[in-house]
Amino acid sequence: MNKTSKTLPILAIVIGLLCSSCIENQSVSNPTPFDEQDLDACLAIVIDMSGSFSESWDDKAYDIFLNISDRYFQGAMGTETRLVIGQLSGNDQVLLFEGKPADLREKFRSPAELNQFLKSHADPSSSRVYDATRRTLDYVSSISGVGPNTRLLTVILSDMQDSQYHPSIASTAETQLAESLRRYQARGGSLALYHVAETERDHWSALLRNAGFTTGQFIIEGSLTSSPRLPSFE
Repeated sequence: MNKTSKTLPILAIVIGLLCSSCIENQSVSNPTPFDEQDLDACLAIVIDMSGSFSESWDDKAYDIFLNISDRYFQGAMGTETRLVIGQLSGNDQVLLFEGKPADLREKFRSPAELNQFLKSHADPSSSRVYDATRRTLDYVSSISGVGPNTRLLTVILSDMQDSQYHPSIASTAETQLAESLRRYQARGGSLALYHVAETERDHWSALLRNAGFTTGQFIIEGSLTSSPRLPSFE
């Protein structure tokens, strides 16, 4: 076999490897679902799926989510917005969904679909209120496109009673949460807490005020109406 005939198989192998690497690189370079653009508004809704709360929402969550989302994003047509949905329970997976507001109706076409989705990602054995709140605030603040002018609102539907931590170590969890609250408030974020137990309202009000939240930047209510009040965004 001459030198040329020996070289051809080697060249074929080299060309094949180069072509396969080109295909792989092209797939890796595909853009992510959300390109980096400045967001005008971002809303996160976290629902308590622990204990008795896991059964109390039933199909009500769907209407609540749509009502808050529609009102918050009212007038934001044509702008860049983001909606995040999460849950708090014994399950460590807090953040469940991120998309544009219209994606909520497309992904969940009925109350039963949303309810089943939430239940499938919940562990009602305990409530990780401190962790879920902290992780949600940190996540929202880090979303690509969130900047100084982005309106941020996090809504939590819970009695806000944490059953994960023993009182002896709860202070550490609160310290970590307080740091996240301060960072979130510094980014201009607002909070709305609904269905808060009477025994927890003063406690959470103090947490928020110590983190720098002022009247109008947060709402704490013991009940949830069909059209709940939202913080002001002046």
